[in-house]
Amino acid sequence: MAPFDYKKEYDRYKRYYLSMEPVLTKPVNQAYTAIIFSFLAVSLFGWYAIRPTVQTIVTLKREIADKTVLNKQMEDKISALIEAQATFGDVEQNLGVITQALPTSSDPVTAIAQLQGLAQESNVTITALSLPSLPLSQKQIGKQQSPSPTIVSFVVPMSVTGTYADVKNFLQSIGNLRRIIQINSMVFAPRTERMSQATESATPQATGTMVTVDLKLTVYYMESGALQPKTSQQEGESLL
Repeated sequence: MAPFDYKKEYDRYKRYYLSMEPVLTKPVNQAYTAIIFSFLAVSLFGWYAIRPTVQTIVTLKREIADKTVLNKQMEDKISALIEAQATFGDVEQNLGVITQALPTSSDPVTAIAQLQGLAQESNVTITALSLPSLPLSQKQIGKQQSPSPTIVSFVVPMSVTGTYADVKNFLQSIGNLRRIIQINSMVFAPRTERMSQATESATPQATGTMVTVDLKLTVYYMESGALQPKTSQQEGESLL
């Protein structure tokens, strides 16, 4: 490889620039050259100056879009909460009735009291009534608890006596009690006693005919933390 001859190269570049001098010294060429270099300079420095601003604008637009979506979701949740609060306000006044219909403990005393009151209103006599052994309150349920409540029931065998019309009214009115009580079975038996206006050939449906009805009623309540749905069917204690 031949050594670098700087004198020869210097002379070559010198001749090149000298040949370009007449062109560059022309006013038109000088103007174009100034414009081109000015444009390049502005473009170069403008790019480095504007680029951070452009990046910031793009980032802000993306954040605004994300915040808009989040804001819409929050507005939907707030609307749902307001609607739920309004719904709760509508039913809050009925919570007492709901609790009476499905109490959180067995509360057999209240159920029996309602049946006795209904029997008195219907002019029938309760001749037999028994209850199974069951917890009277949540404290007696003890450790057998789970997170979800369960509908539980217990069976109440009872017998009532009265005229056919009064007994029919009593049976139909059981469904109107505040407490949820369901009739599982009933057996009618006419009594030998008759009212004075009844005849020996009167059927149970006849006016004034005395009948006895053996019933099995199911009383429901909400047991918080019951392990599984259950029906208390233990042999009960006779109350009458």
